Amino acid sequence: MFVSLTLLSVAVVMDIQSFRISNRLIVSGFVSGLFLQVLEAGVKGLGVFILNVSIPIILFYLLFLIRALGAGDIKLFSMIGGIWGFQLLIITIVLSFLVGAGISLCKLLYHRNLISRLWVFKGYICQVMLTGRILKYPKESQEENHVIHFSIAILIGYAIAMEVAY
Repeated sequence: MFVSLTLLSVAVVMDIQSFRISNRLIVSGFVSGLFLQVLEAGVKGLGVFILNVSIPIILFYLLFLIRALGAGDIKLFSMIGGIWGFQLLIITIVLSFLVGAGISLCKLLYHRNLISRLWVFKGYICQVMLTGRILKYPKESQEENHVIHFSIAILIGYAIAMEVAY
């Protein structure tokens, strides 16, 4: 748990400072996860590791395409899956999105732009439905006061998941 918590905490600091999460940090988590899975299950652990690392990539690829979720956030989920396995990964994902929704709502209320953001979202949905294509979310709507550091939600979701699961 200490390794995961440390890696996620460092990722939050990186994300806040530069809106990026270092691939070196992610690789450190992957190496730790691979080592733990193989140690626990032998060669079978390699397959478990690959499956658990792949799940967030498959689940969130669409959100990445529309810029709703960053690649670093997806890699953090993959890292958690690689280290801890499917059950804790799913619990962390659910809790992280709930925490992220709460952070987003607070930010929208603080900046007093909930209604205007809902109009941007409505316009985006209408455009997707009219064109029948998945489009990138409008870039001009992603100013700093409209973006959250989702790594914070992942860290909090993970911490709660560890309390719930263990």
